[in-house]
Formats: sequence, structure tokens, C-alpha cells
Amino acid sequence: MVCEQCHERPATVTVTQNQQGEVTERHLCHVCAAENHHIFSLFDQSPFGINDFLSNWLPVQHHPAMSPRKSETVTCPACGFSFAKFMKLGKFGCAECYETFSPQLDDMFRRLHNGHAEHKGKVPLSFGRTIKIRKEIDELRRQMQEAIADEQFEEAASLRDRIKGLNAQLDAGGEADGN
Repeated sequence: MVCEQCHERPATVTVTQNQQGEVTERHLCHVCAAENHHIFSLFDQSPFGINDFLSNWLPVQHHPAMSPRKSETVTCPACGFSFAKFMKLGKFGCAECYETFSPQLDDMFRRLHNGHAEHKGKVPLSFGRTIKIRKEIDELRRQMQEAIADEQFEEAASLRDRIKGLNAQLDAGGEADGN
């Protein structure tokens, strides 16, 4: 089936609306569906774009990554989306957009995360124990290597035993007591 709006690309999105018992369907390609903000109003929803979410951190007119000249000249080779269109709609046109707009996204993430391009925040509790144990094992191994280099073999043996205990704790799923 071909897109009912552009009549060029295959229709991959079906919008079904039921108003007072009357059901209507529209078959659109992914590009036309992304461009149709009025689809959201059909469902009494207001679109919430990434620009609304980031407006306090990234005023489009002041941030170099969002400058019209830079964002308008680069378009996704797969779907034709521009970065400005992403900022307007709050979503990309296809998976290729992530790679195409990687430099702009890196700038955005650095701005959001105090200079870092990736989020480094809290770890879920279930993973936190395992990560904590692994970090402790790494530190104990470092201390054990220092003890061996200093020929403090009894201390190295004690550290080795603690490492074995922590490894057993990891094998048990981090449930056993570590001390």
C-alpha cells in the first residue's frame, strides 16, 4: 500500500480514529506521519517535542549545535530529516538519523550532563551490589599486586582470600554477606 499523502513511499503507519462510532483509517509513510502534527489533535493529545523539553537548557537560537545554518544543511540520507525538524517534532524519521546527527546529539548531551556526552547517574539497586563487589575486587587485586611487589606475602594471601570470598558472593548473585 502506498502512502495516502505523498503517494511515493510505502505506508507503514496506520492511524485509526473512532469518533462517535464512525471509524476512519489513514495509511501514511513514516515521513508523512511524523510531519502530521494534526494527527495528535485527532486524539485530543498535544505533541510534546524535544524542543519543549529542552527549551530551558538549549535555546535553539543561541546554541551552536542548533544553529539553523548547521542543522538545515545536514539531512539524513535515508529519510531526508534535518536536525531542525527533529527539534521541532521531538523524534527522528528513521534509525539512520541517530548516526547522521551524532555530532549535534553529542553537543546536546554534553550540555545536559555537565560536559559529558553520556549519562552517568544512579545504578539500579539490583545491579549496584554487583558493580560495588566488582569494584572492590579490582581494588583488592591492585592492593594484592602491590603487596606482592613489596614482598608482603602474608598480606597478599589475606587479600587473595578476600577476593575469593567476593567472587563466591558474585557467583551467588551478590546475595551473601561480603564481610
